[in-house]
Amino acid sequence: MKRTPKPVRKCRACGLNLGNRCGVYACPHDMWRNGKCPGYQNEEMLQKYLTEQQKNHSYPAREKRKEIMKLRHTEPHYQGVSPPMVRTH
Repeated sequence: MKRTPKPVRKCRACGLNLGNRCGVYACPHDMWRNGKCPGYQNEEMLQKYLTEQQKNHSYPAREKRKEIMKLRHTEPHYQGVSPPMVRTH
């Protein structure tokens, strides 16, 4: 049998089925070999998977880049033209 991470037809109603892969198992075919997958419609595993996804959803490099761009946005840019003269009368 061809090894693929794609869920089998029996995984259709499972919450861990992400369409092109299973949220928990690397090879869903092997999990169904004994008759029923241990993760099939298992609410405890689904909640654990969802909380892990929420925790791992931050990107520190992206957040740092956003902060730098916010600071750069506040500076005036003249693009090669000298800044206007300010009169002090």
